[in-house]
Amino acid sequence: MKAAYLLFSRLLKGGVMGKLVNQIGQRFGKLVVVSRAGVGKNKKVLWKCVCDCGKETIAVSGSLVTGNTSSCGCFFKERVTKHGGTGKASYNTWRAMMRRCYNVLDKDYKRWGGRGIIVSLEWHDYACFVADMGEPEGDETLDRKDPYGPYSKENCRWAGVTTQNRNVRIRENSKTGIIGVSKVASGKYMAKITVKTKNFYSKCFATLEEAALARKELEQIHWGAA
Repeated sequence: MKAAYLLFSRLLKGGVMGKLVNQIGQRFGKLVVVSRAGVGKNKKVLWKCVCDCGKETIAVSGSLVTGNTSSCGCFFKERVTKHGGTGKASYNTWRAMMRRCYNVLDKDYKRWGGRGIIVSLEWHDYACFVADMGEPEGDETLDRKDPYGPYSKENCRWAGVTTQNRNVRIRENSKTGIIGVSKVASGKYMAKITVKTKNFYSKCFATLEEAALARKELEQIHWGAA
C-alpha cells in the first residue's frame, strides 16, 4: 500500500513532465496495460488496457495505481447484477457517478474525474452505495455537500432542485468556476447573492476559496440553512 501511494505521489507531482513509469505489461485488477494512449486534457498519462473479459479501455495512470480503476466496468456490472440494482434509480445514479469520475471517454469526465473528484473505495461496490444512501424520492438527485469533496457517505445526500441550487457548485461556464463569485478589477474575489432582485455583496478577498465561503455565508443569511 505504501509503495502504491509513493508511486501515485510521483505521478501527481510529475504528470507528463516527470519521469514516465512504463506500465506496459503490468496487471491492475482485471486489466493488463498494453500500450500508451497519449495524454488527457488534464495532462495525465493515459494507458490502453485489455480487461479479462476481452474488452479494451483507456485508464488514467494514477487511477490504475491506486486501484480506483481495476476493470473495464464489467466488475461493477457483475456486482450490480448479483445485488439486483438493475433498473433502480440508485443504480443509474451510481453508474453515472462511477463513469464520470473514472471513465476518461465519458463526456462529463473533465468536470469530475478530470478535476480530481473521486468516489470512496467503499462505494465502488454498488451494494455499499445503496446501503448507505437508499433510494431517491421525487426529483432528488445525488448531491455533494462540499462540491470540492469526494463522493462518500459523509459528503453526499439525496437533494431536490432547491437544495442543490443553494449549494456552492463548480460551474463550467463560470469565469471563476464558482457560482456567485466573481473576480473584480483589483484581482481579488467577491461573492454576491440576489434576493428578490436585490443584490447583496461580500467584501473582497485575496483568494477564491475565501470568496466561496463568503458566498456560503450569504446563502445562510438570506436563504437560510439548506
